[in-house]
Amino acid sequence: MVNNSDRTFFIQLILWTTANGISMISTWALIIAIARSPKARSISFNVYLIFSILPDAYKNTSGFFSNLANLVMTDGNPNACTVIGWNDAYWWCANLWMACIVFGHLRELLIANKNAQRHEPPVMSRVIIESTAVHIFSMVMASLTLIPVDLIPKATALSGCEAYPEEGNTGQHIFYWAFYLPVTALFPTMWVTGLSVDIWWRELLPVNGKSRSLLFYFARLLAVIYVVTLTVIVSFLFGGWVQAMAFVMFNLVGLLSVCLALMKKDIMRCWKQMWTCTSSDVTVADDNTNPDTVSRERIRVKIDSENINAVDSTAWQKFTYPGWS
Repeated sequence: MVNNSDRTFFIQLILWTTANGISMISTWALIIAIARSPKARSISFNVYLIFSILPDAYKNTSGFFSNLANLVMTDGNPNACTVIGWNDAYWWCANLWMACIVFGHLRELLIANKNAQRHEPPVMSRVIIESTAVHIFSMVMASLTLIPVDLIPKATALSGCEAYPEEGNTGQHIFYWAFYLPVTALFPTMWVTGLSVDIWWRELLPVNGKSRSLLFYFARLLAVIYVVTLTVIVSFLFGGWVQAMAFVMFNLVGLLSVCLALMKKDIMRCWKQMWTCTSSDVTVADDNTNPDTVSRERIRVKIDSENINAVDSTAWQKFTYPGWS
């Protein structure tokens, strides 16, 4: 049970609820903006983006109403901490593993671009299967915190409504540090770090032209991964206002993801169309500026009839980035 008579805690609760509300509105707005555009939602990486934002949208929606329940009741809601703890465990696991999967596909695309090779983005069925698997796995890992076994940490008011090991409980500390945290956070973070070093070492990341959109997508993944991992560790190691501000950062990661996603031009276009109530593209086929269609046509024009391999390298580069505008 929480104690709203504690003025410091009450102020912290207001901050958490406010941060939840900001991220809740921004994440759902972005998902709706992409989903209402046939062109945007036909691009594999944009669908990955939706699945990557979904954990933030759910977490902040549920967290907002759970924290609101704690605010309006003197002793808080007895089930709110359990809900918040489950939400956060699911959120950071799904967020990090989704970023890990997308990072792998992004690296494949960058390698193809570096070698001036044609790259086919993941088919939509693969995007859905991979993303669904990550979300189910994350739900299972979060649900472990609900099992009534002393070995598994529980989300309580004393732990800041997070499923952190109790002080002095050796079994919970071993379970958390040897299994739970590595599987849900450390492994995907280390994997992405290794891929980042490989991308940097091989000079795969472009910095100009249309491919510059990749830079922002790349930055969004890195920012989310390291901010989430850092806040998880800080919130466990520290208490008081340091932990409270880490929780605020937890709740603002959704807003951070949205801001970085909007640096991708087609996403910004969808965002503006939604808020200005203008029509989204009717169909992908009707849009003659579809990068995939335009790039394919340019390749056909560039092919020399006497030498099938004589293709302008810039045309190949444009084809490598269908949908990146």
